[in-house]
Amino acid sequence: MRRYAASAAAWCGLAVLAMTAPATARPVPIGSSTTTVSYPTATGVVSYSGDRNYMGTGFSDATNLDGAPNIRTFNSANIYGRRTDLQASHPMFSHVLGPDESLLAHAFLKIDNGAEYFPGLLPGSDVTVSVSNIRFNEPVTVDRSTFLFHTLWRADQADRLQHPYHHLHNLHTADAAFRDLDDFLAGAIFSDTPEPNYLLGDTAPVFTGEGTETLGFSITFPYNFLKNLEEEGLHPPPAGLPAPGGFLEPYHIHFEYTVVPEPGVLVLLALGLPVVHRAGRRRRWIARRPHRGYVSRRKPPAQGE
Repeated sequence: MRRYAASAAAWCGLAVLAMTAPATARPVPIGSSTTTVSYPTATGVVSYSGDRNYMGTGFSDATNLDGAPNIRTFNSANIYGRRTDLQASHPMFSHVLGPDESLLAHAFLKIDNGAEYFPGLLPGSDVTVSVSNIRFNEPVTVDRSTFLFHTLWRADQADRLQHPYHHLHNLHTADAAFRDLDDFLAGAIFSDTPEPNYLLGDTAPVFTGEGTETLGFSITFPYNFLKNLEEEGLHPPPAGLPAPGGFLEPYHIHFEYTVVPEPGVLVLLALGLPVVHRAGRRRRWIARRPHRGYVSRRKPPAQGE
C-alpha cells in the first residue's frame, strides 16, 4: 500500500511540475486557414471564403477574397498588429508580447477604397467573419483579454467630413479588463484625448478548439460597429465617399489575439497522464481595476442577433 501511495505521489508531483513549468517557445501556426465573410442581402446571405497562410507582414500582402466584390485579406503571426506595433515602439513595452505567446492577426482591406465593403448589405444587419482550421504545432489556448477589433480610416477621406475625426484608429476589446491597458495608453495605441478612441468589453468573439492543436475563430457584429466612435451622425458624408450606412466606412479592419501553449499538455501526454484543461492561464496576472468610465455598457451582440 505504501508503494502505491509513493507511486501516486510521484505521478502527482510530475503532473504539478508539468502544469507549472513555463513554455519556452511560441506556438507556430501551420499551413493555411479558411477565412469566410458572410452577410445578408435582399436575395439571401452571401458568403465569400478563401485560404490564407500566416506569412503576411502588412497591407501589401492582402489578396482578393475569392468572389468578394471589395474585400482583400491576409493573416499574420507575430509581425502585424497593434500589440507588435507597441512592442516595437520602445523597449519599455517589450513585455506586452511574452516569449511563449504568438500574436495572430486576421486583416481585411478594400479592393477599391472609394467603394463600400459589403455591397447589398441589408440595413441594420450583421456581418460575420470566421477563420477555421487554424492549426498549430502544439495544443494552444487563447488569451481573450488580448483580443482587439481594430478599424482604421483614410485621412484623405476623413478630412472631407464636416467634422473630421481626431482619431483614425478605433479599437474594441472582448474583455473589460484588457491586458496591458496602461501600456497601450502610455504607448498612445489607446488614447483618452480629446476623447477615447477605444471601448472595453463590447465585442463577443467566439473561439473553438482550445486545448487542442486546431482553433476556430468567429465574430458577428452589427454593421454600425464600423462607425467611428467620434461620429455624431449629424452631417452625412459628402457624395463620393463610401458611406452606405450614413457614416464613413473604415478602409481597414483587423482582429488580433494572443495564443499560448496549453499548460503542460505535451508533458502530460508524454507521461501518459490525463490532460487537464486550464484555458486563459494569463488571466491571473490581469489587474482588475476601474477603467476611467470607458468600459462599454452595451451588451456584446450574440451570434446571429
